[in-house]
Amino acid sequence: MRVLGVNGWPGASHDGAACLVVDGEVIALAEEERFTRHKHAYGEAPLHAAAHCLAQGGLTLDDIDVVAHGWDLPTLFADRGLDWFDSDADALEHLLPRALFPRRRDPRLTFVGHHIAHAASAYHLSGRERGAILVLDGQGENESTTLAVGIDGGIKTLRAHSPGWSLGYFYAAVCEYAGLGADAAGKMMGLASYGTPGDLTFGGALGFTDEDFTVGIVPPGLRSVGGTDEETATIRYWLEHLEKTLPDGPNRRVRRFDPRTGRHTKVTARDPYAYRDIAATAQAALERAVMGLVRGLLRETGESTLLIAGGVGFNATLNGKIMRMPEVRDLFVQPLAGDQGVSLGAAVWVAAQEGDRIRPMTGSVAWGPEWTPDEIRHVLEATGTAYTEPVDIAAATAGVLAGGGVAGWFQGRAEGGPRALGHRSMVAVPDPESTRDRVNVRIKDREAWRPFAPSMHEEAAEALIGTTTPLPYMIVTTPVTEAGAAAMPAVVHSDLTTRPQTVSAAVDPLYHRLIGEVGGHTGTAVVMNTSFNGPDEPVVCSPRDALATFHRLPLDALALGPFLVRRPAGALGQGNA
Repeated sequence: MRVLGVNGWPGASHDGAACLVVDGEVIALAEEERFTRHKHAYGEAPLHAAAHCLAQGGLTLDDIDVVAHGWDLPTLFADRGLDWFDSDADALEHLLPRALFPRRRDPRLTFVGHHIAHAASAYHLSGRERGAILVLDGQGENESTTLAVGIDGGIKTLRAHSPGWSLGYFYAAVCEYAGLGADAAGKMMGLASYGTPGDLTFGGALGFTDEDFTVGIVPPGLRSVGGTDEETATIRYWLEHLEKTLPDGPNRRVRRFDPRTGRHTKVTARDPYAYRDIAATAQAALERAVMGLVRGLLRETGESTLLIAGGVGFNATLNGKIMRMPEVRDLFVQPLAGDQGVSLGAAVWVAAQEGDRIRPMTGSVAWGPEWTPDEIRHVLEATGTAYTEPVDIAAATAGVLAGGGVAGWFQGRAEGGPRALGHRSMVAVPDPESTRDRVNVRIKDREAWRPFAPSMHEEAAEALIGTTTPLPYMIVTTPVTEAGAAAMPAVVHSDLTTRPQTVSAAVDPLYHRLIGEVGGHTGTAVVMNTSFNGPDEPVVCSPRDALATFHRLPLDALALGPFLVRRPAGALGQGNA
């Protein structure tokens, strides 16, 4: 089977993406935002992403058996009284027009239920024969939490919560209340570690049992009319309740012109840091609700393996606590947990249904575009950029980092998802602690309290984080050891945890070698790793993206394939830190 999985729909979606699966193996995956440079690709069809996937496989749409969409859009539109297309041919033309995707024939178009696609992305790619499945996000067509089990290649749904009881929307509402923005869950997770939790019920709005939760302020049967989801209505219920019950009023955001950037930006009446206790309360409430769901799900299914997907699955703090639950013997969190991952899930779901054996993930999500050294050299010379070509780019970059520098690291195929895992990263030595503040405030222009993560040799993990369990996707937090706290203070959270990536020489030999070369200077094979992007922009994808971001931000160097670009002497960089 040749399956093109997609997410995204013109005018009504976010996190558009495409994935090509051939005979059960993932050949390519890319997100639309990486090409258009519009973060989250709101309302965009995955046109560039689909074109990349087809080109990577040497195929055209004529060669594709099935286009699998990660939403059951016909059902979604019908349930909400919205018009849908008269035929699949019309729908496919709207999604992938012939003007951009010439074809003699249309592949079959299949719409996969959103939470089934999420579940499939976790189950079929995990490599496990069986396991309990938990999907948590804003919402699918008619559910926001789905409990299921995967056995012998099949997925059985056990029960679900409706959109009005969405834990994702609850968390988004608190993000909005704190002035972070409803789509800033990652920011609030970081802020929560600085606060002290209060009333986890938020004035009786949330109820908890040992194995479930309830929401008392949103009607469980809430249904929008004329819209495709219940997000706006659900968040409105929460904001009205929070304003009545919390001691601090909402942190209003307004748009103002910033002469420094020449753009209108959103500013808040107060520093969101003042809302750290509210953030901590929301995080603790989320953890209590989800850990109850996990206990009930594992008891009901008799499983000890847990598989997680859905946007809430990006909450690494929550995942770390789940991983340490005694009931959980084995945890796999899909690193493409958000809606970009349903392009992957829809594709493998269809392939598995057609009898293909799915090849599991092996520690990397680097399925995107790549550029040859000659192509990169052409960009450097066309832009008049001065560069050198070291004998060993890993050793040369490590020298920059050991001297206190921060470098962009652009290597190999682009990765999917919001975590940079060593292909489109900014890297530094995670000591001293002030490196965190320098990268946050001066380089990435973001809040000083935002945390960073370490990439470490698998061989160093036991000494630094006390475990030999491979953690390749930077999607769970773990406690750090005393040695780890001393060696990497810039990536240790205030609660003495970190969000590690363990790097294997077999999976990513060049990044492994960079970390090892840094360890040769510092004595510890670990680097501080953050995504290579500026504020409010997607992770860089192309060499031109990398150069533009390098010139805009005060990085000290850029390792662009085998080439090294250095900040000119006297320019902003490590000497002015």
